[in-house]
Amino acid sequence: MAESPEKQEQEESNSRLGDVIKVVLLGWAMAILTANYLGVFKQSLDPTYPASILSGTAASFGLSVGNNRKKKEDPTIKEQTPTAKPK
Repeated sequence: MAESPEKQEQEESNSRLGDVIKVVLLGWAMAILTANYLGVFKQSLDPTYPASILSGTAASFGLSVGNNRKKKEDPTIKEQTPTAKPK
């Protein structure tokens, strides 16, 4: 069954509202973290909550706020066999 145009329009407006809220949350979290690191607040603020909001909201957009690099493999040391006979 096809959805009615009214229902599609309602879902689209809900999607836009959700995106606007996510962008506002991203901006708020970045502003709080930046202000905290610059020393704007007289009393030290625990950055854990805004940081978790930032990473969670960014993840909902498909962004990753962490270290995505693969761990480098440890080089293996190979024993070298002597090619020339010692004298």
